Amino acid sequence: MESVDYLTQEVTRLIGEVKGKRVLELGLARDCLSSRFAAQGASPILVEESQAKLFELRSSEAFNEFKFEVRQSKLADLAFCPAESVDTAFSIIALAGTNDIARVFRQLQRVLKAQGTFIFGLVHPLAFMQFQQSNAIDPPRYRSTKPISSTEMNWNFPVPLPQLIHPMPFGETFSLLKRSGFGIDQLLEIPAEDTGNSSSDPMVLLIRARK
Repeated sequence: MESVDYLTQEVTRLIGEVKGKRVLELGLARDCLSSRFAAQGASPILVEESQAKLFELRSSEAFNEFKFEVRQSKLADLAFCPAESVDTAFSIIALAGTNDIARVFRQLQRVLKAQGTFIFGLVHPLAFMQFQQSNAIDPPRYRSTKPISSTEMNWNFPVPLPQLIHPMPFGETFSLLKRSGFGIDQLLEIPAEDTGNSSSDPMVLLIRARK
């Protein structure tokens, strides 16, 4: 199995054992973990908005060897998924591009089983302060909420980003999770790569929450 980026490795580690479990992947990143999990005996569902990405996925060798359920829809449109039918849901970075993350949280609260886990990554709020936007008078601040085009970012990111990023302070993320019935049991600040340098600036806020 080919190597994956450091962020995807961390997400996989937080998910843990998947054999015999129903797993929901929200949005494709660089690697389709649903293919890997299907090979490990899981029953994955992938939700992706981009038709082009899904066409490429369906043409891949991994998908054709280990087929799994694929849905093209917005990440918050989970009406097809029965209540309390999913053991684990995850999104590597796609939720950074949604403008209604509260609805995603509410939908996941419905479809996850009791004590089900939800792992997801967001662009770290401090990371936005590391780049200058073209033609911008001021750089982004920690509490910036204005959407930012990922093409304007001048630093390397572990995985491809959504085209438009919606910054969110951690306090707001925490409050939305709590109101949706989730409790956070692990919070990681992930750098761009595993350099072994503990002082590396974080790029991703990686959260594991539990219903």
